[in-house]
Amino acid sequence: MPKDVSIVIPTIEEESVFGLVDSLRRTLGKGIEIIIVDKSSKPYHDKLRSTGATIIRQRDRGVESAIMQGLQRAHGEILASIDADETHDISGIVDGVEMVRAGKADLVLGNRMRGLEKGSMDRYIMVGNSALSWMFSRLYKTQVHDVLTGLFVMRREAFDSIRNVEPYRAGIAFFAIELARLGYRVREVDIRYYKRRLGKSKLTRSKLAYGVNVASHLIRQLRDYSPLLIFGGLGVVVVIVGLALGTGVLVSFVQTGRFTQTGRALLAFMLVVLGFLFFVAGLILDMLLEIEKQISRK
Repeated sequence: MPKDVSIVIPTIEEESVFGLVDSLRRTLGKGIEIIIVDKSSKPYHDKLRSTGATIIRQRDRGVESAIMQGLQRAHGEILASIDADETHDISGIVDGVEMVRAGKADLVLGNRMRGLEKGSMDRYIMVGNSALSWMFSRLYKTQVHDVLTGLFVMRREAFDSIRNVEPYRAGIAFFAIELARLGYRVREVDIRYYKRRLGKSKLTRSKLAYGVNVASHLIRQLRDYSPLLIFGGLGVVVVIVGLALGTGVLVSFVQTGRFTQTGRALLAFMLVVLGFLFFVAGLILDMLLEIEKQISRK
């Protein structure tokens, strides 16, 4: 594996990280850059130095902040991250690097859902992850099955476009959301996902709250960066209501030969016009956003 690959590993007291570092070097070559971003006790932090990796103290809370901090220190033209618990098959990094290098993707996510080892993921997490991945796929028009994965590979150019964005609590979904909204290509590769052998997950105290938080960011980003879908959808609903009211007025006029529902007719007309204005506003905002995307990528 060429030396232009940097791999960031966020960790908090993960004993499995030592074996992971060895596996990464055996599989990808000793020339790769490995950066461990740690938020552990001093004895554990000092112990990490035996790995020979670059060790960084995590400043802020959250795995996405740890990864961002590591990526900002990385030197590679191709950047990657993997969970420290040895649950993700590192072959996903190899496949992801090949996809990025071939120009097929800007961000490659490791899809665990087709390679789950028995007992590796609780059913309620599978359902929640699938729902969030479906939402991401619909909102950002790209097919993703595992937006909450712990493994990704990214093109340097793509990262540079978001390196100054303040991370929010969404895990790796943060990177997927930010790059997708800028028009970068988000793809995935299938990987094996193994049952955790050592310790317990320290991602969050409440996985339900974490999932709700990710969903809220998906919707918030859509509001800010896909205005046509929001305003256009609202406009269509308002127009349909207006037409329904207007149809009632027209039917009454045909049946009686008298125009007696002036107020209702005026309301129907106003709703149709308002719905049309919503749609036009969404179209204009979406066009301006597309121009912004093109400028930001130059």
